[in-house]
Amino acid sequence: MTKAPPKIDITKHPEFKVIHVTGVFGSVKADEGFMKFYLDIVEPRIKAGGQLGEMEVDKINRELQVEVRMSAMQFVGIADWMQRHIKELQEKGILKVEKKPRKPPETYRV
Repeated sequence: MTKAPPKIDITKHPEFKVIHVTGVFGSVKADEGFMKFYLDIVEPRIKAGGQLGEMEVDKINRELQVEVRMSAMQFVGIADWMQRHIKELQEKGILKVEKKPRKPPETYRV
């Protein structure tokens, strides 16, 4: 006789919060994966000698928001879950993703 899976109770940690991010970088190895989510904050300035309201961006402050660590298998599972959702939205015509060639991201650890 097959035993039913255990019931899962979902609760929120007292420090649970929602954050908005503009990007993520990370890595996965045989024993662990990690993702660091960040928020890019653009710091524009008025362009000297430019048209009224014309601005330039000299600096972007990349603020690390949270680091998430997990097993390699959890990392793969999350990636698979995300890909399934993307595929479903594309098939429904809700999401159009243009694949542009990109240079590999710089690797660094903070």
